[in-house]
Amino acid sequence: MATNKKQVSEKVFNLLKGFGFEVKTFDVEGSSTINPQESTRFVVEEPNILVRIDLNKNSVILNTSEDLSDHKIRPMLKELSRDYLMNFDYNIFGRRLKAKGELQDATKNSEKDMNDVMEASLGKLSGSTKTSYQPLENVKIVLKHKKAVDEEVRGSRSRNIQNVFIQRGDERFKLPENNLAMARAMARHVQQGGEVYDSIGESIINMAQDLTRLREFIVYVRRSNIVNEANAEYVDLAIENINNIRETFKKLQGAKTYATTVETISAQEKYNLEEDDSDIQSLFTETHFDSKVANVMDNLRTLNLKKKAFESHIMKAIQSENFSNAVDMLKETELLQFDNPHAKLGHQVSQLGFSATDERLGGYLRDCGKRLSSGGSMSNFDYTAIKSSLLSAGSTPAVQGAPITHMESFEKYMDRFSVNF
Repeated sequence: MATNKKQVSEKVFNLLKGFGFEVKTFDVEGSSTINPQESTRFVVEEPNILVRIDLNKNSVILNTSEDLSDHKIRPMLKELSRDYLMNFDYNIFGRRLKAKGELQDATKNSEKDMNDVMEASLGKLSGSTKTSYQPLENVKIVLKHKKAVDEEVRGSRSRNIQNVFIQRGDERFKLPENNLAMARAMARHVQQGGEVYDSIGESIINMAQDLTRLREFIVYVRRSNIVNEANAEYVDLAIENINNIRETFKKLQGAKTYATTVETISAQEKYNLEEDDSDIQSLFTETHFDSKVANVMDNLRTLNLKKKAFESHIMKAIQSENFSNAVDMLKETELLQFDNPHAKLGHQVSQLGFSATDERLGGYLRDCGKRLSSGGSMSNFDYTAIKSSLLSAGSTPAVQGAPITHMESFEKYMDRFSVNF
């Protein structure tokens, strides 16, 4: 489902005006505009805020010159982003913010993207009016289009896709989903020596199919207005998995992140899932049972079981973990300077991850650290796991003689942060 940019832009503008802010609006060229629907940037002088809509990254980005974590603008923009299945980012810059032309950013992004392409050996999309190609060393992505490609329109080769193929030498494999991100992930997998229909290849295909079903499900339940307290956790679970799949595809495409992502996928397949006979179907059924709900029931059950299995593994790992050098690592943090409390907190949680012996726990804590540093959201489970890790590190015999007050004060510091910020 394509994002309705005009609707998002108008809602962002109305949200800002609803707070009584004086809002200046700018279009993609960086020119001032009085039409909110044509705007991609919204600037408020006081408090100093810049909201940017980036359709290339499917994101709404909130930039502030100071920490506005406690302001209502942040959770409301985040909720708006989720309503349109968009990502949400929050950045604190510590300086005055002004709007720049989108084209200036596009130049910087294109330079960064080109560096990524060179590193990953992904070629540029090119071809005829009906077919596009993207090479990756000995592998090639082939796209067949429904409509003629217009070279004058930016991104036209990634739209109106009818069929997607992966070609290696004389072999050509048709993929069951017309998803370019999936195709790029598969191309990297095949280039690395994998096969389209080996375990990882099948996981990539399954993720793409799950993504389609989950997006249709989210759109349907929201349009039908059947989201309520009883089923909201499953809607959130679906949205969380949509974002996880997108991020997994992105990591599979990268030369540096492919191997670790494959390991993560393989580890997830090893979870022992319990039987689940919960009646999720009835939570979304009113007068009739739509196929868009029926198609996703098994996905929701499996996602719920995988989530429980992962959380169970993390908590068991924390209980048996000694975090042997965690206190020394955390002491070193006091010698460093950070831009804001979130950055410091994120660094400390990442250090816990590096001191963990369980690989999945270590990776999980490092990911939490990154999210904290960037001002990302934390779930109740994340909050509990981090606090439990801190307590485990503070009570281990390996740190006897170390100032436990340091760990205790850090735990109190954690309590200052809202669970969902």
